Amino acid sequence: MELLLRKTKIQKLDFILSSCPDKEKEDLYVAYQFVKELFCRVCKRTLLYGDNKYNIVDYPFLYRERQLDSVVLPVISELCHGFVLAEYPVVRDSNLKGYEKENSKGRIDYWCIYKDYSFVIEMKHSYDAFMTDTTNTRLIQRWKTMNVSQLQDIRKEVKHFEERTKGLIRLGLHFITPYCDKARSMNDVDCFVKKQKDILERLYKDVSSSKPKITTPSFMASWSLPRNEKYFEVFYQGTYPGLLLLGKFFPSIQHDGCLK
Repeated sequence: MELLLRKTKIQKLDFILSSCPDKEKEDLYVAYQFVKELFCRVCKRTLLYGDNKYNIVDYPFLYRERQLDSVVLPVISELCHGFVLAEYPVVRDSNLKGYEKENSKGRIDYWCIYKDYSFVIEMKHSYDAFMTDTTNTRLIQRWKTMNVSQLQDIRKEVKHFEERTKGLIRLGLHFITPYCDKARSMNDVDCFVKKQKDILERLYKDVSSSKPKITTPSFMASWSLPRNEKYFEVFYQGTYPGLLLLGKFFPSIQHDGCLK
């Protein structure tokens, strides 16, 4: 996949998004639509935590996966008309060296149905020091684990899903919070806005270096908070100017309930 990034405005918010896949590959095109819409709605919902009548300025992306679930799960439910389950139990099997497991009980973060396709979704969260040119090794490892292990060792299990859909798509979502640990500065916010494409290109290169066929992102996006002091009142010891997303979707699997 060649990384092509474009600026766009959706619902009055500015985004940088990766290019859309070939529309002839329906499953991948549907997956792209799902991830794009999810990211845009998560960002819009996030603004409620910075502009409200309760004088609260706090954002789910400042924390980890559990807190992000506060905005991600409602958005998935909206997109899927309620067809979503969180923490769905599965059996995991893997012969991959370093990730060996057999009949191991686990959970996937979300199962849902969108535009007549089933989705099983794993979600991660990491931080990125955007003023540097170095990607955190833990971020890279979490992305690798999600795609090389977690989304692969459920292939046998999900083939037996019985819902009547067109196919089942495995999807990885890695939300990344950019930060600068210097005292809060709107100059740093402006720097992030200017560097968004460079940041995404760096992340793309670094997370793809191991097992490129599996770890190369299918989707990338960046969003910055509106440049208004009220959205940054919560920040004292650093600057957190927005949110990034890496997405990976694999071609659909023909499961037992698949429409013929």
